[in-house]
Amino acid sequence: MARDAGGVLIALATGLLLAVLLPARLTPGLLVIAPLLPALALHDRRALAGWLAAGVIYGLVWQGWAYSLRPPVDAGDAVTVVGRVVTLPEEDHGRQRFLLRPEAIDSEQRGLPRRIRVSIYAPSPRVSAGERWRMQLRLRRPRGFMNPVRFDYEQWLASRHIDATAYLLVPHTAQRLAPAAGLIHWRSELSDRIGALSRTTGPGRALLQGLVTGDRRAFTNEIWDVLRATGTSHLMAISGLHIGLMAAFGYGLGGRLWAWLRVPGRRRFTATLAAFSAAGAYAALAGFALPTARALVMFTVLAFAALAGRRVAPFRMLLLAAVILLLLDPASVLAAGFWLSFLAVAVIIMVARGRRLGALSGLWKIQIGLLFGLAPISGLFFGSWSPLGLIANFILLPIFSLVIVPGALLGSALGVVWPWSGETLLSALARLLNGLMAAGSWLHSIGLTEWPLSPAGVWPLLCMAAALMLLLAPSGTPLRLLALLMAATFFLAEPKGLPSGAVEVTWLEVGQGNSAVIRTANHLLVIDTGPAWSGGGNAAAFTLLPFLADRGIQSIDRLIVTHADRDHRGGLPALAEAVDIAAVDAGEPLPAFPDARACHAGMHWQVDGIRFEYLWPEQARSRDGNAASCVLLMDAPGGRVLFTGDIDAAIEQRIAREIEAPVAVVEAPHHGSRTGSSGAFLDAVRPAHAVISAGFRNPYGMPHPETIERLRCRRIQVHDLGRTGALRLRLLPGEAPILRSMRLHYARLSHESPRLRRFRQGGQIHYDRRHYAVSDGEIDQPTCGN
Repeated sequence: MARDAGGVLIALATGLLLAVLLPARLTPGLLVIAPLLPALALHDRRALAGWLAAGVIYGLVWQGWAYSLRPPVDAGDAVTVVGRVVTLPEEDHGRQRFLLRPEAIDSEQRGLPRRIRVSIYAPSPRVSAGERWRMQLRLRRPRGFMNPVRFDYEQWLASRHIDATAYLLVPHTAQRLAPAAGLIHWRSELSDRIGALSRTTGPGRALLQGLVTGDRRAFTNEIWDVLRATGTSHLMAISGLHIGLMAAFGYGLGGRLWAWLRVPGRRRFTATLAAFSAAGAYAALAGFALPTARALVMFTVLAFAALAGRRVAPFRMLLLAAVILLLLDPASVLAAGFWLSFLAVAVIIMVARGRRLGALSGLWKIQIGLLFGLAPISGLFFGSWSPLGLIANFILLPIFSLVIVPGALLGSALGVVWPWSGETLLSALARLLNGLMAAGSWLHSIGLTEWPLSPAGVWPLLCMAAALMLLLAPSGTPLRLLALLMAATFFLAEPKGLPSGAVEVTWLEVGQGNSAVIRTANHLLVIDTGPAWSGGGNAAAFTLLPFLADRGIQSIDRLIVTHADRDHRGGLPALAEAVDIAAVDAGEPLPAFPDARACHAGMHWQVDGIRFEYLWPEQARSRDGNAASCVLLMDAPGGRVLFTGDIDAAIEQRIAREIEAPVAVVEAPHHGSRTGSSGAFLDAVRPAHAVISAGFRNPYGMPHPETIERLRCRRIQVHDLGRTGALRLRLLPGEAPILRSMRLHYARLSHESPRLRRFRQGGQIHYDRRHYAVSDGEIDQPTCGN
């Protein structure tokens, strides 16, 4: 019976994971197969396929419901939203940002988004946690750039139940309907009180606020860098360690109260109830974050089993907790915390199972297990791994468990009823944390930092999994020494390179701008860096730079900045700071690179069997603006690619005379503008594919409907990055070009569909007030008669 129950849990959890994690293009297959299988579970509870299908159907239905809560595609007009602020507002570069739980939108109270992420680009009104407001908002569906990088903004929004983003239109019209109230307001007040009582401006103040209330708004980049480098970020997540400490305190206090007050019933019942109350109170104080919820669910399962007089196997308890969390919130699997939390507990169980562990030896063995056990997940989600975490956690874990966490909770409680004593304790702890952070910062400064780690394929991951199983197996297990060799395979594996003559081009989705990365067997070229924005940000910070970092790229052989417009060179300062750049070519002078070479027609070079040649401008520095764009022709054995920058139709005609053979892929000039991609140019170039790098629902109406029609009338396959995400092209000698779009091939149900149209039919562009005479710019059947 126990085995049957365990199998049911595994099958149900697997079905839930499949429904959430599989690409959306495979969903139709799931929908066909899954409904046929649950009948097996009703006929025979051992028919695990039925339970797997039940998990799939539940996950699909839940995601369909969540997707239905997003605002309509064309909700570009302002709406009146009444709701309550349910998070601690953040401030950054003059912008307030917070989550609003809507109660009504234009008087409609059904089918509302669960949460709206609101931005206010004005000094007022000032918003506080727990307040109730009426605001004029412009809603957007949750959408972000889709690139082959680890951080996925849309997945991040989905994992936090954010069904819409918005910004406040007319700040002075916002009305505060009710003052701050509720748990979130109390958390905010307590966090402010802790900050005041700690009496320090160092990182210790922010760390105390994070430990007690989960408020990490004051965590700077320097704090996060030190925590990552020392492998101690988990100490700041209110999870099993913290919940366990509170539960132990509650259990002990409950037992004392039972004895002192002569409470009727069994002592275990009273103590367990007190432990659950203490753990639940701390989880609420932390805002029920995923690690907190996981730990609370596990403790609840354990507590009920103990009260019922049943002993639950540790892995069964862990599996049951995972299924409960997935049933309550399937989207939790999208967060790294889900995998880190459950894998960490699984490693601890495996280390402790069947062994007698002393205090120090047990802590040491558990830390070794966690160091290597969490490496694959750390590499997948964060691209790094911290060997220093072994020593740091061995030293800091007892300090946090016995001193800092209990002291912070006690000091916070005393600060409410006896401010002087709370201030004394909290200020001492803040100074201690300042010292620990200074030590960590010093270690980071001398080079003891995280190790870049990008798991290269499935086989290294499987080798690491097998190595962990062997390392955690009982002493005397055959072939145990092979674990070290298999683990080395994982840590030393590198991505598979390209043979000579092969080339890979990745056009990144950067919004209204350009950025492409060209990789050959031994060289790397970057064309443009994406746009910069008026607020000081740039697209390269979360597109190009993460893309390079994920692949372990620390140097660029040649950077080409087609011309000096901000949408092409906006990420240049960030790129220059992050990686080494051997050579820079540019169509116009660049203040950041005064020695950059001017591109001009006839300039060429060859690397790894690939020839590169500039076709424009005709002379160096002979043009300015869009007309100065470097036009690059890449000629590889597997095909030719033409990069065009922002040239106009007149320049296109001059370049067309130089094209002697068709190209496989052309980059549509000037983001698919109306005056670009002229018929004469397309007839001369004869591309099979056209790449359009234009922001989704940009305010310029690009790509223009007429341009799309010219391309499709010539049966040229259009790759619109704003709709389909980043595009990867592989050209191998003797093979047809291989193209793959991120959103088309890898998007899950929680992502926005690539089929959403760019513009409203004949009306206003979403989130932009200007009107355009836009016809159906994305028609499937052009009017040219094909």
